[in-house]
Amino acid sequence: MSRFSPSDIRNFALVGQGGSGKTMITERLVFHAGASQRVGRVEDGTTVSDYLDEEIKRHISTSIGLCEFDYKGVRLNLLDTPGYADFMTEAQEAVRVADAAFLVINAGAGIEVQTPRFWGLCEAQHIPVAFVINKVDLENIDFDARVAELQDAFGHKVATLTIPIVSGPAFASFVNVLTGKVYTYIAGKDEASVSDAIPDAVRSDYESARVALTEAVAESDDTIMEKYLGGEALTQDELVMVFTKAFKKRQVFPVLGVSALKGVGCDYIMDFVSSYAPSPVEVSVQATRKGTDETVELQADPAAHVAALVFKTTSDPFVGKLSFIRVYSGKIGHEIYNGTKDVSEKIGGLFHMIGKKQEPADEGVAGDILVISKLVHTATNDAISTRDVTLDLAPIVFSQPLLMRSLKPKTRADDDKLSSTLSRLKEEEPAVIIDKNAETHETILSGLGEAHLQVIVERLQKKFGVNIDLEVPRVPYRETIKSKARVEGKHKKQTGGHGQFGHCWIEMEPNNRGGGWVFENKVFGGAIPKQYIPAIEKGMLETMNKGQLAGYPAVDIKVTVVDGSYHPVDSSEMAFKLAGSLAFKKGFEQCNPILLEPIVTLETIVDDKYMGDVMGDLTSKRGKISGMENIQGKQIIKASVPFAEMLNYGIDLGSMTQGTGTYSMKVNHYEEVPERIAEKIIADAKATMIAEEEE
Repeated sequence: MSRFSPSDIRNFALVGQGGSGKTMITERLVFHAGASQRVGRVEDGTTVSDYLDEEIKRHISTSIGLCEFDYKGVRLNLLDTPGYADFMTEAQEAVRVADAAFLVINAGAGIEVQTPRFWGLCEAQHIPVAFVINKVDLENIDFDARVAELQDAFGHKVATLTIPIVSGPAFASFVNVLTGKVYTYIAGKDEASVSDAIPDAVRSDYESARVALTEAVAESDDTIMEKYLGGEALTQDELVMVFTKAFKKRQVFPVLGVSALKGVGCDYIMDFVSSYAPSPVEVSVQATRKGTDETVELQADPAAHVAALVFKTTSDPFVGKLSFIRVYSGKIGHEIYNGTKDVSEKIGGLFHMIGKKQEPADEGVAGDILVISKLVHTATNDAISTRDVTLDLAPIVFSQPLLMRSLKPKTRADDDKLSSTLSRLKEEEPAVIIDKNAETHETILSGLGEAHLQVIVERLQKKFGVNIDLEVPRVPYRETIKSKARVEGKHKKQTGGHGQFGHCWIEMEPNNRGGGWVFENKVFGGAIPKQYIPAIEKGMLETMNKGQLAGYPAVDIKVTVVDGSYHPVDSSEMAFKLAGSLAFKKGFEQCNPILLEPIVTLETIVDDKYMGDVMGDLTSKRGKISGMENIQGKQIIKASVPFAEMLNYGIDLGSMTQGTGTYSMKVNHYEEVPERIAEKIIADAKATMIAEEEE
């Protein structure tokens, strides 16, 4: 039986720009709570939450770090998340199951490019947010200026909760605006001494901040607001009550100042979570009965029907597949029912996590976050429920992939293992798209960026033993014609005995773009027996698969067979098939052949300030702007662009927008390639064909 009831659980995420210090804050919290024996360092690869090989190598987080521990009688489930755009899906998973979030700000940098995006994730899930300004111990830090930036960006409900008595390298104490208490830290100790002695140097700042905080939270309670507007002072209990209420309702966004490096203020984050963040009992979560529109309000009650969401899937070299779940109601025991897949599964093991350390659990109760091992059929976004009350839960909405690459196995053995390995990869990376291009015979992997794809390649090698190179995908060009011609195709061969004879005259002409292949027979008088006509077409179709210009498929062509001749002994289907092939090649050469390229319809979403650069870039890529729309400070740019120009667009867009731009595209139609560009494509293709023939 669980030692904690749902009211004693707090689920919270640390989000924010990469480099803001989330992992080191996590390190301090876990250590201070007694769940680890030392404070690790990102630079040394010794932190609790960054334990994957790629994280240790790069000194950044690439995956959720789940750390679950006890603190003063409360169960804290902390989700440390990556801060770079290439790994945004991890933050999307964490915020989906968290009940509150701390948005971490680097005191030296302030609001960075990804900060508004993390704010938007929390806003979309309607969870409370507190800002944590980390690295207050850096030189020349103006804490008040950083708070003002947050207020300008996110509104007047942003309010200071802790005031550093001194910023910079001497930062060792702060005043709690809500309680009036002073927290002072001694080097080497994470726990503060607490007093009522507010230094004169910050008393004025404290009083101003307390007034601002009171005004910010009073609006969340009509009785308190009436009392405050009437000039009556709020009691300490009233202020704490209304602050707690306002925070849980997203009506105030408090700001805390800390130094993860020195350990100053980090323990108060846990006190804050325990005292003011909502428990699962206080969070409203809705589900729908499967196959209906009926809404069900979930209760964080272990005795209720089971409702849980699988929000992440990974694998462990010793335990196997791991499914991360958030339990919303009921409790999880030795078996689950996957309502999404309509299948029951036995649980291999049930665990709580502290980084990579697995602590066995007897059961998972409503409100808790756990990990289940060895579920065969269950995947990310699957809903766990019961057969008699099967529920659907809102799925995690992942970012669209921005960069595509072709996977090139290094050996035949790697190629043999690739297909099964990719299916396992898809379990761990639900946001990636894996396509098999039947025309180019390439396996295309699309991810969130260059770093994301590189990490996946390293994971394929280390976890599954598959060695892969990433290459730019081939462009599926086409060939066609622009004029009309009448040509002859004759195959004649005499070898003694029966010879070979097939002869046809054809008229070749362009078909409408997208009209495909049209074949007609207008032979009269038996010049070619009817049984040989299909062979002529078959020869042409086989020839079309590898065009005459650069070896790309030929399209949008109409051929009419108008005349020919045959030999009563030497003619055969094979002879007419070869005659048809010869006629097609000759006609294609005489009909002004051209190269076609795929054109995509593109929709790019960027901040207003990047619009000019993005539009200029699209123009340089031979793009044609078809429309623009402004929605809440974002510019949606619609354009048609050659696919060949989009192969590195994820990288280009990221550079222009500092990682904030997104896009989606879809191949729409084909257009003629400009002559100067076509010449190079044709020359390169012919050189490749020659090289392949010589090998």
